[in-house]
Amino acid sequence: MKKNQHTLYAAIELYTALATPLSTYQYSDVGHGREVHRRVELFVNAAVTPKGWENIQRIVRVRRWGNRQGKDFEEVAYYILSKPIDSAQEVAAAIQQHWGIENKLHWVKDVWLGEDAMTVRGQQGVALLVCLNNIALDLLLLAGLQLNKDTFAKINNKVEELAKVLNNKTKK
Repeated sequence: MKKNQHTLYAAIELYTALATPLSTYQYSDVGHGREVHRRVELFVNAAVTPKGWENIQRIVRVRRWGNRQGKDFEEVAYYILSKPIDSAQEVAAAIQQHWGIENKLHWVKDVWLGEDAMTVRGQQGVALLVCLNNIALDLLLLAGLQLNKDTFAKINNKVEELAKVLNNKTKK
């Protein structure tokens, strides 16, 4: 749930401040230079939501606090669910899994494909670039290659080498 949905965000923020959670789950992660505590609260949706958001079954509030690289932080995030899940622990696992996949993919696209540094302008150009990058990653994965430093070093700016690798891997 992003803040750009102003009315929905405000309704959810107010509702969760006043309502009692259906289920709560709290856990911590320590490592990689950080200590993060999370409290996941799951609510049955009874909030007054704007038109178009009538199918929200559950609302989730996640409070995160702790220390990252020596700096304290505290934040709150909201999620909406269309499924009537009743376990905050189940929702917490799904959120962690989603962000694990999301972060891994975005890291590859930024670090190895340099998407964040590209200066493509215009919606169509950006959409085309993202599409081509996704096809490239899919072809590498289809060929059984790992998306890592060695793979990209072997094929970066080497069209013939890339063709050989993909041709050899897909023939097997």
